[in-house]
Amino acid sequence: MNKSAVGQDVVAEFQANGFAVTDNIFSSAELERFGAAVDRQVAERNATDKREVGEKTLYEQSFIQCMRLWETDALVREFAFHSGLAEAAATLLGVERLRLWQDQALYKEAGGRETTAHQDLVFWPIDPEAPLISAWIPLDGSTIESGAMAYVPGSHLAGPLQPVDITHRTEPYDILTDPALGGATPTWIEAPAGSVVWHHGLTVHQASANTTEHTRRVFTVVFLADGVRRTKPWELMPLDRDGIDVGDVVAGPGLPIVWPTPSPLPEPPAVVGQAIGPQH
Repeated sequence: MNKSAVGQDVVAEFQANGFAVTDNIFSSAELERFGAAVDRQVAERNATDKREVGEKTLYEQSFIQCMRLWETDALVREFAFHSGLAEAAATLLGVERLRLWQDQALYKEAGGRETTAHQDLVFWPIDPEAPLISAWIPLDGSTIESGAMAYVPGSHLAGPLQPVDITHRTEPYDILTDPALGGATPTWIEAPAGSVVWHHGLTVHQASANTTEHTRRVFTVVFLADGVRRTKPWELMPLDRDGIDVGDVVAGPGLPIVWPTPSPLPEPPAVVGQAIGPQH
């Protein structure tokens, strides 16, 4: 990793805005090799789904979502546990130890709708102000036309807001009009291939629709500071599978330490699969 990618200027930007962009964490060869592995997993997990975009639910129209790929593919495991990525995440959060909360592919198909603005942390039954950071990795780069991300600067400082029902089953709540944001508007980030776009777990963010003829391929890794506790009994696969009760520290085979980088990399849990419960 290029150390300058997470210099103090980038850290300061992340702390102030709740998002930042870094370059040169992955070589072009790594990105090609890891991207091909993610492609294979997405194809395998969706092999029987022959629906067109317009036949899917509104949630599914935003993206094809495949979670916890590190558990089912050794090469994707290398991607999720990449030392340069984990070190950058720890530096941006200002913590010494990180756990892997989840990884996922978010493939926005041609014609895919926008992803509704929301915060991440409020979806999960852990400390709603836990140090949590997402690495959003556009395998081919991203443009506003293809489904780029936008972030409301400083929104992570507003604390946890009302959860957004991005499944569109309930009355819509527009988080962008929440008074806590003080009228701030999203900043769009077009990221070249090879870059990583980072956002804090409480940063309000969204993605544009994909109006191109190609799928927007994105892999994300979510990192959580070690020592965070479960605060609610909501059903969630990695917590329930690893027997983590309310009040317990988040830990276990499905939530392994990722920084400092373990050697060898941990084996996946005996029972693998995608997460249960409301995710995004």
